[in-house]
Amino acid sequence: MQILNCFSNGNQELRFADLSAQLDLHKSTLYRLLEAMRSHGLVELDGTTGKYYPGLKLFELGMLAVERLDVGKSAIPALERLVEKTGETAHLCVLDGYEVVYVAKVESKQTLRMPSNVGHRNPAYCTGVGKAILAQMSEEEIQAYLAQTSLQAFTKKTIVLPAELKRQLKEVQARGYSLDDEEISEGLRCVGAAVRDHNGQVVAAISIAGPTLRLTKNKISELAVYVKEAANSISEQLGYRSTRHLKVAAR
Repeated sequence: MQILNCFSNGNQELRFADLSAQLDLHKSTLYRLLEAMRSHGLVELDGTTGKYYPGLKLFELGMLAVERLDVGKSAIPALERLVEKTGETAHLCVLDGYEVVYVAKVESKQTLRMPSNVGHRNPAYCTGVGKAILAQMSEEEIQAYLAQTSLQAFTKKTIVLPAELKRQLKEVQARGYSLDDEEISEGLRCVGAAVRDHNGQVVAAISIAGPTLRLTKNKISELAVYVKEAANSISEQLGYRSTRHLKVAAR
C-alpha cells in the first residue's frame, strides 16, 4: 500500500529511484515487491522510459468498490437530468478521510468545461461537494476535521481561516447548498448539495461545476434549485424521507 500510495497526488509514473527515495525500504526488497505487484497486474513497467505506473488490476478492483456504492448507481440518472437543466458538468463525491473522492460524473456538452476524472481526490474544505458534506457535521466533528487538516491556499479566494470556514458552513446548512467560488481553481465555480441515505445520514454530495463566465453569481440561486432537486432525488432513491415529505404524505 505504501508503494501504491506513491502514485497519488498526480504522480502517475515513477522511476525506481523515485519510489526508493520516498520509501523506507531496502532496494532489493522494493524490487521484489514491485516484481510481485507486476505479476498480479497491480503495477506495470514501461520498458522504454523505465517508469512504473498503476496497473489495470487496480481499475478492476476500484470498479468493484464503486459498484458496491448504491449511491453511485442511483446518482447517474439524476446527474444526467441535472446536466440537461444546467448545461454544466455534474459530479457525485464521497468523503474519504479528509478528502472528497469523485465516484461518478456526467460531462457537460459545452466546449469549455471542467476537466475532472472519476477517482480523483480534492480537499473537502475548498470544494462545493466537500463543503456540502462538512456543513452537515457536528461541531465536534468539524473541530476534529480542522485539527487534522491544513487549510492550504490554492487561489487567492481559498478559505484558510478556520473561523471563516465555520461561518460559511453554517450558511451552507441554512440555505441547503454550498458554493466553491474559485477556491480550488481560478475561473471555476461549483454549486453543491448533500445526499442522504435511508437513515438520514449524509453519505455523499453532488455538484455542478463550470467556468465563472457561464456560472455567474446572479445565476447561482437559480442553479442551486436544480442541484438541490437532484440531491433530493438521489436521497429518495436511497430511501430517505424528509420531514417535509412525511407531512405532505400525512395530508
